[in-house]
Amino acid sequence: MNTQRASSAFTRYLPRLAYPLAVIATLWIVAGRSLFGAGGDLVPVFAVSFGPMLLVALGMGAVMMRREAALHVTRSTTFTIALVYVISFVLALVFGFLVPDRMGGRVVSAASQVFGERFVGLSAGFGNTAGILTLCFALATYFLALNESKKTHRTLTGIDPEQEEERERASYTYDFLD
Repeated sequence: MNTQRASSAFTRYLPRLAYPLAVIATLWIVAGRSLFGAGGDLVPVFAVSFGPMLLVALGMGAVMMRREAALHVTRSTTFTIALVYVISFVLALVFGFLVPDRMGGRVVSAASQVFGERFVGLSAGFGNTAGILTLCFALATYFLALNESKKTHRTLTGIDPEQEEERERASYTYDFLD
C-alpha cells in the first residue's frame, strides 16, 4: 500500500543519501579539523561523546526519513523534512569548522587556522551555537518524519483524524483536558 506524492530529485534521493551524510558529518566533527592542523585534545573526547550522539541523531532522522519515503510510490520525502535534514548537515559542517580545540597549549580551530588566530574567539562563540543547532535540527528531522509517517499510515488504513482524536480522548485517564 503506497500513496502518491509529488517529488523532485532532491526529495527522492536525499532519503538514500542521508545515512552516508550522517557518517560524513560525524567524522568531520570528530576529526575533520585535523585536516586544517587543528586536531587536538578534543578529537578523542568527541570520538566518544558528541560524535556518537550526532551519529545517532542524524542516523535516526535518516532512517525515519527513508521509512517514511518508502510509504510513497515516488519513494520521496517531503520538502520540509529534506530541508531540515540538509540544514542539520550544513550546521554540522559549520560546527566542525568552528569548534575550538586545544593543541600544544594553544586554542585553535579549523577556522582560525584558515582565517588567522584572531578568529578563535568567534569560533568558540559561534561553534557552540552551531553544535546545539545541529542536534536540534537532526532531532527535528526525526520527529517530522515520524509525524509524517503516522499521517501516511492513517491515510493508508483509512483512519479519520477526528475519529482517532475522539478515540484517544475516550481512552485518556485525565479529565482536565476535556
